[in-house]
Amino acid sequence: MPLAIPRPATLVSIFLSFLAIILVIVFAPIQVGGVVTYAIVDGNSMEPDFSRGDLVLVRTKPIYGVGDAVVYRNAEMGSFVFHRIVDTELGRYLLKGDNNSWLDSYLPVQEEIVGKLWFHIPKLGKVIEWARHPLNMSLLVGFLGGVLMFDMFKKPSSHKNEKNAPPIRFGGTPEMTLYISGIFALLFLAAGIYAFTRPLYQPIENIPYQQEGYFYYSATGTPGVYDTDMVRSGEPVFPKLTCFLNIGYTYAITGDRLQAINGTHKMSARIMDEQSGWVRTIPLNAETSFNGNSYFTLAALDLCQVESLVNLVEQQAGLNQITYTMEIVADTAFTADVNGTQLTDAFSPSLVFRYDKIHFYLAANKSQGDPMRSSQPGLARGTESTFNAISLLGFALPIWIARFVALLGFVFSTLGFAYFGLKIYQTAAQSQDALIRLKYGSMLMDVYEQDFAPSATTIDVAAMDDLARLAERHGTMILHMQRAFLHYYLVQSSGATYRYVITTGRKGAPQTEPPAQPPITPAPPTTEQPEFSPMPIPLPPQWETLLQQPVRQEIEATQPSPIDKPRREPVEVPRPPSVEVEYVIRSGAIEFVTEPGDTTVLRKIKL
Repeated sequence: MPLAIPRPATLVSIFLSFLAIILVIVFAPIQVGGVVTYAIVDGNSMEPDFSRGDLVLVRTKPIYGVGDAVVYRNAEMGSFVFHRIVDTELGRYLLKGDNNSWLDSYLPVQEEIVGKLWFHIPKLGKVIEWARHPLNMSLLVGFLGGVLMFDMFKKPSSHKNEKNAPPIRFGGTPEMTLYISGIFALLFLAAGIYAFTRPLYQPIENIPYQQEGYFYYSATGTPGVYDTDMVRSGEPVFPKLTCFLNIGYTYAITGDRLQAINGTHKMSARIMDEQSGWVRTIPLNAETSFNGNSYFTLAALDLCQVESLVNLVEQQAGLNQITYTMEIVADTAFTADVNGTQLTDAFSPSLVFRYDKIHFYLAANKSQGDPMRSSQPGLARGTESTFNAISLLGFALPIWIARFVALLGFVFSTLGFAYFGLKIYQTAAQSQDALIRLKYGSMLMDVYEQDFAPSATTIDVAAMDDLARLAERHGTMILHMQRAFLHYYLVQSSGATYRYVITTGRKGAPQTEPPAQPPITPAPPTTEQPEFSPMPIPLPPQWETLLQQPVRQEIEATQPSPIDKPRREPVEVPRPPSVEVEYVIRSGAIEFVTEPGDTTVLRKIKL
């Protein structure tokens, strides 16, 4: 069965295919069971970060907070809107475009938000819009079709780099099964990692809650400078006119099933230089406990002290900035009971001022609609839970089933990969011929000697890889012919035969088959008696011992008949002294006569 060993290029292709599958799973749109929604920016309300024609990718989240850029369904407009959350109010979200000075009139709920910004690709949306036009799509498809047809009819180059190894083709079931097992092992491994990193259970009902904080400030005003004799929230404060700033903060937490709420709070002021990183904290009140779902606190800040602190830093540290930042921070931490489960959370909103050594004024924040108000949504887990599930192509697959299937599939695919890998290895280790079939099985063609047309020139190559490169270059198959224990691998091209020969003998070294002997033509029958010509007759090894003993030799010239035959006296024939042998010749038969005690019966040899 023809087989093939994966080459590095094949392994790279498998890895790229696996990577492409992972990317498809990660970037699957929500329409096919994924968690990603694709949107194209159409407008300038989110400039300068997002421009018209940008492709935006958003993903569904269980909870959204202030500052998140989201895509939501606007039921009044009948379309999708990409804006930023600036606040929450009674379970609804307030949104505004970064480039807009007004809030959106429509307040979506949690279910109407499609997803939170994941990342965006500038100007890619314009390319997609261009390709979606029917005429442009037709031109694009025609261009791609032309490229494919050109590649199909393109002639192979005759100047290929001979150092490049020939491509290995799939030639049989074992290596195909090996590749499929490896791919499935990787897929099940990725699925297992995804399934085991997800919680096995999820609460049946998540309990939402929301923390809200509201700042306000006031100071003694100077008639003629302000409309009234009081400085109100939102107005600038001049230290030359008043030194004390009264700051108030109101906190409230809303949510069903939150019971036994208690916690602590404190307020402080921080003066800082964002460029150099210098920060100085001024406590406004001590940490205080509270019970219930709301509290109110009030503190006074000496602005003249802040001004003196900035002047001291500039004199001693050499710091000289045009503006500084002052934050009023209200730190809140609470615990609550949610159906027998303890919930702990914290909330630290801030009121930000700018100080330019003349006055304090509120800092503008595009992502926050009202700088005096802050909110933070939360989600408390319910006490009852159920099995978590994965949304796959519109179906909900429980996590425990996904874990079991991934683990079982990974074990079986790994065992299959190891089994078929061992089978291929054993096949390759049998002989050099098996190894060649393993590597180049799809390029081999078995032929018989009578089917092979010899050429005038035969060239032996040094390695099978060289022969394979020649076959690939000339676009032909490798002919395989076997004679006894010799295997011939041949490539014929342009009147020449390129040959590589191996043997399946014990030594395993390539050998050359001995030249064929010409056929023997039997001689015609004749009635004449052929002349006798002596021929050397090999003697058995035991005869060597006999030749060392003295033997009597009798020679009889003629043998007319067995009744009356003249006898002659034995004639002593001189022989070397080391061996004494006597021969008796009777009618063409040769016998060895030995001493009576050492007689050995030998087969007669007819001459």
